[in-house]
Amino acid sequence: MREDIQLSFIECQMPRTPYQLERFVVGQHDTPEMQFVQVCRELEALYYTIKEVGMANKKTELQIAALRATGDEIDAIDADIKELGLERTRLVAIGARRELDELIKMYDAMPHFTRQQIDESQPDYWQARLSRQANLQVMAGGAGWAHLEALDQIGVLQP
Repeated sequence: MREDIQLSFIECQMPRTPYQLERFVVGQHDTPEMQFVQVCRELEALYYTIKEVGMANKKTELQIAALRATGDEIDAIDADIKELGLERTRLVAIGARRELDELIKMYDAMPHFTRQQIDESQPDYWQARLSRQANLQVMAGGAGWAHLEALDQIGVLQP
């Protein structure tokens, strides 16, 4: 592959842009407490995925070395296949690391909450979320009964 194309592969690596993370992943939540929870969940998932992939890469490197050491032609092809997978995984890891760095920036820039504060914010969160969704449904032509029932369950529709 041409070097300029390979460099473009590197430049494009990042599953979700900072804009997507801010607006659609974290911004989907209506309160700072739940935005904090979402950032923590995203960080946790990505952190452990990156660690696990790193360990899997080390294992693959050992497997490649073992396959090459046999001197067998088919083992050499198997090693080449594993190297190709490793190359692709390393490329994807660039994007994962960029996303992790962006999530850390978001974490550092936002207020942090305790479990108790998160729990206490739930009534406000659900009222804001369900009301926003109901308004969007009305704008789209009508709210569904299940959504209205949820609003009733949190006391919004009760007199």
